[in-house]
Amino acid sequence: MKISKFTRLVKQTGYCFVADVQGSGMWLGNGHALFRAANLPLMEGREQVRTVLDIPEKAWEKIVLEEESYPGTTDVKGFDLSDCVQDEKQTKKVRVSASLDGKWTSCRRCDDGELVFYRDGLLAPIMDDIEDSDYITYTIRRTGSGQSYLAIHDGMNLLAVIMPMEVLSDTYLAELAEFQALCTEQLWRDKAVASRRANPGGEGLEADAEQTEMEGQNENQ
Repeated sequence: MKISKFTRLVKQTGYCFVADVQGSGMWLGNGHALFRAANLPLMEGREQVRTVLDIPEKAWEKIVLEEESYPGTTDVKGFDLSDCVQDEKQTKKVRVSASLDGKWTSCRRCDDGELVFYRDGLLAPIMDDIEDSDYITYTIRRTGSGQSYLAIHDGMNLLAVIMPMEVLSDTYLAELAEFQALCTEQLWRDKAVASRRANPGGEGLEADAEQTEMEGQNENQ
């Protein structure tokens, strides 16, 4: 875990959570994710936490700090921080990303079709671990209330848990359909231009181009 990247997340949310979890060590959170901080010394008290996070005093005054101790890993702020949890589901990354109000998200899909959207930026503190390992996996777990969340593993070790983003809505799907229609129209337009360039002076190319565009429009209706 890269502490400077976690500090940036804390400054964004104005919240820092420090958990001493028996059997698992220290975990740090920013309100949207929890990260295993195995490489850091145990911290206690505002001044010690501020020093380790290397946050200036003026900026630290704006940060809400919460410190808790837990007797085990099964319920830390509602998350199960055990390395392995029964019934957690493996996921695969969906290649297409979604942007919601300018915030880029990624999406992962379970074999049963469930989708989970999350902010890539929340992976920043553990990105070095992800890039350096050949054993990174992402699973979906559930809180006691049924809320899904994303768990990131390096082999048998849990690195972090992340809350998903609420992306899907009727409005979002309508805007997505409109965007798809615009992209389809542009694709046919590009194909028509490419055809004209490949056959300069060819007979009937203008008609072919118009027909191609019409076909693209009809597909979207």
